[in-house]
Amino acid sequence: MNHEYLVSVIVPTKNRAEYALKTAEQILSITDDNLQLVIQDNSDDKKLENMMSHLIDDKRLKYNYSHQTLSFVDNFGIAVSHADGEYICIIGDDDGVNSEIIDLTRWASKHKIKAIKPEVQAVYFWPDAIKISEIENENNGYMTVSKITEEVTIVDTSLEIKKLLNNGCQRYLTLNLVKLYHGLVRKDCLDEVFNITGKFFGGLSPDIYSAVALSMIIPEVVCIDYPITISGICKKSGSADSATGRHTGDLNDAPHFVGHSDYKWSDMVPPFYSVETIWADSALAAINDLSRFSILEDFRLQALTVHCLNKYKNYNDLMIEHFIGKDDVGNMRKFIKLSELRLAMVYVPISDFISRGFRRLKKGRREIVKYKDINNIIEAQRILEGHLSAKELSISKVINNIAHNLKYSELK
Repeated sequence: MNHEYLVSVIVPTKNRAEYALKTAEQILSITDDNLQLVIQDNSDDKKLENMMSHLIDDKRLKYNYSHQTLSFVDNFGIAVSHADGEYICIIGDDDGVNSEIIDLTRWASKHKIKAIKPEVQAVYFWPDAIKISEIENENNGYMTVSKITEEVTIVDTSLEIKKLLNNGCQRYLTLNLVKLYHGLVRKDCLDEVFNITGKFFGGLSPDIYSAVALSMIIPEVVCIDYPITISGICKKSGSADSATGRHTGDLNDAPHFVGHSDYKWSDMVPPFYSVETIWADSALAAINDLSRFSILEDFRLQALTVHCLNKYKNYNDLMIEHFIGKDDVGNMRKFIKLSELRLAMVYVPISDFISRGFRRLKKGRREIVKYKDINNIIEAQRILEGHLSAKELSISKVINNIAHNLKYSELK
């Protein structure tokens, strides 16, 4: 199939025009006709369109405004439907893109690579970013860049899905699943998901739904220790809400349900709203939508329950009742289930501790460089590219490593 563009960078947005404008300017500053920018705007008004008047003449920009109330997944789905690129990369409206994405995509296209999962080593905090966790607040924006190795691995996605299910569908960002958000995926793989399910995204979280759905479509993913995007964090970021606990409550209060009618929450997930339960519900939705029911036996409810018990004490009774099951009224059955949960409360934290230690050992000493006084994502991108150049890092070296790994894999 002939595509008008090599890669479409997709930016779904809602009521964050000041950030989306700078993100659009940054992406379109990459002077290459192989790149398309798709903005899907579900804001309350057309403020962003008016602010982008100086960009409208750029034929690489496709802007679509939807006035009706849309769910997160529907807004993402409409965005993908407007993309004309052979490959898709979705980012947030406060994020940025490394111009080397063009060289990487061109090589991937030539060699029929279906998916590339980059690391996100560059994180930009906008000037208004609130204090998050232990990260200090700054009067001006700043960016951190962690160690970049240019290393490449080829990963069997079926094994990663099993790890995800074994851990109650938690910590999916630490796994090597196919990554559409801040990743690179062939559009025809998304079309395959659509042909099976009738939609590009399902569940309540498009990030994890697509990660699981695409990992069931794509048997191997190329993982690179190199950034092709910049992750942005601003005052209105979902990252801020998650870190400060605002993503918790009764199901009826969940913003993810906005735009959905008669959404069916998974019977396998405790019925309350949190980051952990949204992830589990959306991951299981992808498996059900693609009718891969046999792998559901790998899902460990006890792991999900343990991840939530200490964090959401107000819902402990609900979680324990859900774990035991309403039909399991016998005292012996309750005793067995509670014993199983107590055992999980020991082995799940130990397993997580070992996994984190292994990841740290594999990555070695954590080196982080911090750049201060960065006003917007445009400046952040310039600094990132300067950092890569100063460290003699490049996507061409990564491409050579991919080629070497693929040849090695074929000979094994």
